[in-house]
Amino acid sequence: MTAVIEPNVWLRFMEDEYLNSYIRNGGCSVKFAVTFDQQSVQCVREGLLHIGERLGYLVARVSANDTKIHMMDEIFFRAAEQLPWRALSRQVIRTLAAQAGYAWPSTLPETDEMPLAERLASANNIDPQMVLLELKKQIGQRVFKERKLAKDFRVGMTHLCLAELSGGQDGVLTARVLTDWLTGRNRTIGAVKPYQIFRKVDRATARYFFEAMIQWVRLAGHPGIILLMDSGRLMVPRDPQDRGFYYTKAAVLDAYEVLREFIDGAGRVSGYFMAVLPGAAFLEDHSRGLSAYEALKFRVFDEIRDRKLVNPMGSLVRIGSESGRQYAD
Repeated sequence: MTAVIEPNVWLRFMEDEYLNSYIRNGGCSVKFAVTFDQQSVQCVREGLLHIGERLGYLVARVSANDTKIHMMDEIFFRAAEQLPWRALSRQVIRTLAAQAGYAWPSTLPETDEMPLAERLASANNIDPQMVLLELKKQIGQRVFKERKLAKDFRVGMTHLCLAELSGGQDGVLTARVLTDWLTGRNRTIGAVKPYQIFRKVDRATARYFFEAMIQWVRLAGHPGIILLMDSGRLMVPRDPQDRGFYYTKAAVLDAYEVLREFIDGAGRVSGYFMAVLPGAAFLEDHSRGLSAYEALKFRVFDEIRDRKLVNPMGSLVRIGSESGRQYAD
């Protein structure tokens, strides 16, 4: 029999010890929150979403029900489509403008057709060309030459910032093409070749783009990204009546390898918190659960644990809605 921790108690530890300090200061953590009832999983989802929004994080949700989580590019596309790319670019420009000594316009409507460079010039009573030249230089130095960003990613972000700065129909077109590329709506490399981008986002490159995306969010002034991954669908066996995604045993193992790579790559990422929500079968099913892939199990499973008390800081935590209740695993 194994002790569990209440979801609200675990969430409080995640906020105090991780999201409000360690992650904000540049840390990275991957947690497996094994929930034993629907009430707990709902509480964990909503709790992390609420905490993240309150602390300024961007929160993305990925579910194995509608995303092929054994493919890293699919995870990236699903997370990327939940981010406000144009708003992030404006936030980066705002930071660069402040560093260059420019005051930001007091009001900046999202639908305003006036180019951002002109609005900045008007707010600072200077020539728009001066603002444009100065901020283009800043974007080149702080974005295009930012080595923490994957090459094609930083090229794309440079063009996206320039599009926001210059505005007009060309700017709108550039922003649409680049966001379609980032979110997987248009996966043909020909669409972004005019912007000097020559590499597809695929299973081989998606992890580098994902890590760059986290860094970009931090450059825009957010403490980081929280990713909620519901992996419960991996445990569902084949059922002809079930129209949802079915993961073969090979796909399940691929998904566990993707999760292992998230853990091993934690040292390369700053400001990232990932909560994997697998459900109780993750521990109980020896064919499709954690025991099926030792490379992941050895990284998260707690071989030695207290019978009555749960370590809320552990990589794998058993969560139940009733205090003191025990479950077998």
